[in-house]
Amino acid sequence: MDPTILAATIGAVSTIAAAVLGQTGVFEVLIRGRRYPKLPTEWKSTWVDIKDQEKKEHNERFFITKQRGPKIRGYILYDSAPDKRWEFEGNFTGRFLQLFYYPSEKADDRLFQDYGCYFFELCGTEFVGYSVGYDYIGRALDLSEHKLVAKA
Repeated sequence: MDPTILAATIGAVSTIAAAVLGQTGVFEVLIRGRRYPKLPTEWKSTWVDIKDQEKKEHNERFFITKQRGPKIRGYILYDSAPDKRWEFEGNFTGRFLQLFYYPSEKADDRLFQDYGCYFFELCGTEFVGYSVGYDYIGRALDLSEHKLVAKA
């Protein structure tokens, strides 16, 4: 076999193997020797807006649809606004969960503009932390305290 064709074939096969291993998370485990705990797929979120004097509690539901190594993807539904839906993506280190959220193309309300991020710390079996987002109605930053509890 011609050495040029052999080198090209080896390169192509190696590239495909690396892509498959990278997408499945196997590469992460083989190289770094680290496994990430698998998170439950459904979570109940309760949150309070820090500026709210009455401290009214709100409820959301988080659904994790994909977890590969430290990468997390999913969506959020807010009980009080069933026409809205958010997608999220982020990282889980085993202790900290960092998520970025944005309006979903699957939302019934396609015009709302609600973007932000969450930062949680795992405390026992719950995540506690904060969200920072852009309040598209009040046109200001919004800060809230959150708690995530896995649905049983």
